[in-house]
Amino acid sequence: MRDAKWGWKKTRAIFAAVVISSACVGAASTAIAGTRGGESMEDMKAMIEQLKQTVQTLEQKMAVMEENQAETNKTVKEVASKKPEASGLQLPSNTTMKIYGYAKMDAIYTDTDGGGKYSYVPGAVPLDKDQDKLADNSFIMHARQTRLGFATSTDTDYGKFNIKIETDFYGAGGNEGYSNSYGLRLRRAYGELGHLRIGQDWSTFIDLAAYPEIIDFGGAAGSLFIRQALIRWTQPFSGGSAMFAIENPENTFQTKNAAGENVSINGGNNVFPDIIARVNIDPGFGHYSVVGMLRDLSIDTAEYDDSELGYAFSLNAVIPTFGKDSLTLEFNYGDAMGRYMESAFDDAFLNPVTHDIETNDQYGGVVAYQHFWMENLRSTVMYSIAERDNDTNFVTDAVDKQYQSVHANLIWSPIPRVNMGLEYIWGYREVENGADGDINRVQAGFQYKF
Repeated sequence: MRDAKWGWKKTRAIFAAVVISSACVGAASTAIAGTRGGESMEDMKAMIEQLKQTVQTLEQKMAVMEENQAETNKTVKEVASKKPEASGLQLPSNTTMKIYGYAKMDAIYTDTDGGGKYSYVPGAVPLDKDQDKLADNSFIMHARQTRLGFATSTDTDYGKFNIKIETDFYGAGGNEGYSNSYGLRLRRAYGELGHLRIGQDWSTFIDLAAYPEIIDFGGAAGSLFIRQALIRWTQPFSGGSAMFAIENPENTFQTKNAAGENVSINGGNNVFPDIIARVNIDPGFGHYSVVGMLRDLSIDTAEYDDSELGYAFSLNAVIPTFGKDSLTLEFNYGDAMGRYMESAFDDAFLNPVTHDIETNDQYGGVVAYQHFWMENLRSTVMYSIAERDNDTNFVTDAVDKQYQSVHANLIWSPIPRVNMGLEYIWGYREVENGADGDINRVQAGFQYKF
């Protein structure tokens, strides 16, 4: 049976028929009564005409009501079809986003007040001759390594379009006296489309895949450690990838002043960026890389105006041994290593007589072994050395010559995103005249990832 569809037109027609029928019945009744009462047919005709006018008036009013109802129905449909305004986090089409990071607290005890307050710093290890001026012990707890990052990824015709912004709390500000409100610091901030990455990231000179797992944030004396602005192209190939990058140049130089003291001088503007090329090899048995770098060592100040071309290279290997165990090897060498190595030697010397730039050989290395006692319990033992070839014609014999460090830890992961560990650190420093000193440090770390 077909459903009946009622509308204003049908309602109006029925209503009019009812009114007219009622009017006719009423008029007939009146006419009959009037005839009996002696009334004329003219009176009945006048009454019917009046009823017709009344029906027409009603029809006009109903037409207006029908028009108003149609407008109301239209408004209701528009409101019903209108999508609610979006609220909260909005992402472009075909884009995913993740928030990542961790909370970490470190507790550090050092037998001498030195070696870096929040992490191991090779150049901050005090010499034995100066330790009488320092406190015998130092203990600190902090959460500055806590990290927060945001990453998005979008599929495009040119490959993945990725954006990453990452921070930690090693920035300026904050102290133990007033709520430990450490300053937020930018670590990484880049955009990447396909094989091209532009922004701030770990330097291409550093192979993070060959970085041993330790609790200390500073790292081994002879390891590589730097993040900076760069433009990098990565070209994958079967069994590895090739990288080419230009990166932010920054030079510091060391010399001795008229008072016979060693001083560091910033080079000022550079002529061209640091140029770095790297090849990563992943043959299915470990990971290996070769990295080379050319640098413009320039200085342009009121007293010095010179430039030199410097170089450096790095070799890295991660070699599987037994089970999940692995051996890590790193060797770094060059005459412009400078700030790229954890030792943070100045990039070159300045001749105090000729005011020329004088390069010097620097090298560093790391040997580390990681052993898994159980699936969630592991240890890393690491030895590292960094050394510089000094020339006392340009600097005094009080200049730093060599750093050494040892890291040995035990890390337990009760669940996959939690790391709890204890680490022993030995740091050694020697200056050109033979004076030296060392520290012994124990660090506990508690890391909770998300």
